[in-house]
Amino acid sequence: MKYFLVAAFCLLSTASLQAQDSFEKALQGHVRELTYAKYKGRLTGSEEEAIAAAWISARFKDNGLELLYPGGIQDFSFLDQATGDTLYSQNVVAVVPGYDPVLREEYIVIGAHYDHLGTYTMKVNGKDSVCIYPGADANASGVAALIELAGAAQKQHFMYKRSLLFVAFGAGEKGALGSWYFINRAFPHTAVKLMINLDRMGRSSFDNVPMAFCGQPHYERELLLTTLTMQPFMPQVQVYGSDYFSSDHQAFIEKGIPACLFTTGLHPYQQTMRDVPDGLDYEKMDTFCQYILRFIWETANGPEELFSPVHTETGTPLYTEADVPPTFMKGDIEFFLDNWVYKYQRYPREAIRLGIKGRVMVSFLVKEDGTVADVTIERSAHPLLDEEAVRVISASPKWKPGEKNNKKVPVRITIPVYFELAPTR
Repeated sequence: MKYFLVAAFCLLSTASLQAQDSFEKALQGHVRELTYAKYKGRLTGSEEEAIAAAWISARFKDNGLELLYPGGIQDFSFLDQATGDTLYSQNVVAVVPGYDPVLREEYIVIGAHYDHLGTYTMKVNGKDSVCIYPGADANASGVAALIELAGAAQKQHFMYKRSLLFVAFGAGEKGALGSWYFINRAFPHTAVKLMINLDRMGRSSFDNVPMAFCGQPHYERELLLTTLTMQPFMPQVQVYGSDYFSSDHQAFIEKGIPACLFTTGLHPYQQTMRDVPDGLDYEKMDTFCQYILRFIWETANGPEELFSPVHTETGTPLYTEADVPPTFMKGDIEFFLDNWVYKYQRYPREAIRLGIKGRVMVSFLVKEDGTVADVTIERSAHPLLDEEAVRVISASPKWKPGEKNNKKVPVRITIPVYFELAPTR
C-alpha cells in the first residue's frame, strides 16, 4: 500500500507538471512591460531600474511567493569604475520553501538579471533625440520566464523537497555584480546546491535553438537534461558540458556551486535598439519554460549526485575562466581527447571480461610550464576504468599553458573519458 501511494503521488506530480497552463501570453505581457519607455532601458543604478525591481517584487507577491527582506528588495551599492560614482542597485528575492524537514535547508537558486543599458542621445535633423535600448531578449525574456516559473512553482509548492529561491539580479550589465553580491555577501553559499540562470531566452530560430550549458562536463545533470527532451511536449534542447557567455551563473561557479545556463543564444540584435518585444518567439519561450520547470522539479527532488561540486582551487581558474585557455598541440579539449586519450587508451582486459563500461569524469591541472599534474577522479565509473583514465591523462605530453591577465597560470580542466564495449552478436 505504501509503495502504491508513493507511485500514485509521483504519477500525479508528473501529470501536474506536464499539464501546466501555457505561459505564452503572460511572457509576452511581462516583456512588453519591462521594455516600455517609462523604464528608460532599465539602466543599472538608475531610478528606473529601482522601479523595475519594485514591479518584479509586486509580481512575485501577486503569485503568492514569500518575499525575503522588506518587499523582497535586497539593496547593495558599488563603485562605478567609469564615473567614480557610487551606484545603488537591488536584487529581488522570493522563496518557495521545500516540504522535506531536512532537504528544505538546501536551495535551488533560479535567477535572471533585469537591468539593461538605458538610453543614448543622437542627433536627428540637428536636434538631440533620446533613444532607448529596449532589451527585450537581453534580458526581459529571462525575467519574464523567472516570474512565470516562480508562479508555477508556488502553485505546486507541496511538490518540492528542497527550497527554491527566485532572484531577479540587479547590476547584471556591470559585471554581474548583483549575483556576485548575493552569493558572496547576502546568502550562505554552502546552502545552495544549484544555480539556474535564465538569460536571452526569446530569440529561437534555425540558428538559435534552446540550449542548456552546465559550465563543465557533468554526467548526471547532462543525462537528466537530455532525458527531459524525450518527454512528451518538450522542446529539443541542446545540452553542453561547457559554458557559453558571461552572465550571473559565473559568480556561483566561482564559489564551487554547480550551475546551468538556459538560453537561446547570442544574436546581432542584442544590445541594440532592435532588441524589441515583437522579435521574440513567445510560443517557443513557453515550451522552453515548461522544460525548465520540469528540470527544477527534478533537481529539487533529485539525488545528491546531481550536485557534485565544481573542483576549485584558490587562484586557479577553470578552463572556461582563463583569458587564453591551455591548448594541446594547437588543439582544444576535444582534440586532446581524440588525438591522445582515445588514441592511447587501453581498455582493461578484466573490465572487458566482466562487461564493465561507463564514463569517468577526470579533472587535471595544466601547470604554468605546460605539464599535467593532480589528475583526480571527479566521478567514478569503476576502479578498473578509473585507473586507466588517470594513467593515460597523466602520461600526456606538455600543453601550451593557459593565461590570465597576460600571465601564465595553472588551469583546472575536467573532461569525460568514455569506455564503450562493442556490441556482441
